[in-house]
Order: sequence, then C-alpha cells, then structure tokens
Amino acid sequence: ESIEQMMKDWNSPVYAFFNPTPNIVEINGCRAHEFKCQAKGCKANVRCFLDKGDAHSTGNMCKHVCSCWGADVL
Repeated sequence: ESIEQMMKDWNSPVYAFFNPTPNIVEINGCRAHEFKCQAKGCKANVRCFLDKGDAHSTGNMCKHVCSCWGADVL
C-alpha cells in the first residue's frame, strides 16, 4: 500500500499538528511512519510502526500533541 493510499484513511484531527507527509523509516527491520511535530521550536518525531496490530492508532500522537500544544487543543 502506497503512502498516498494510506493518507486517505488519516482522518483524525491529530494529524493537523504534524507535517502532512511522514518520513518512512526502518528501525530494527520494522517499517514506521515518522511524523514531525509542527510546533514552533519542537524537534519531536512521533513514530507509528506499520507492522503492529495498532498501526492506525494515533494514541502516541495525541499524547505528544497534549504535551506540546496543551490538553485542550484536541
């Protein structure tokens, strides 16, 4: 599945806080999407591993958004 096809299913508001196109990285043989936070001065990257059962989960992205932008933005 291409990145463009996957992006069509990304409809959670949390994606608005990250660069629209993630980097595709491989860590210890596992592919992941690496999302860069768009907050000014933030250098955080949040990874979503594609080989896990929760590959479409946005929980770790939500946690970062709450810590970086504040809990009331989501």
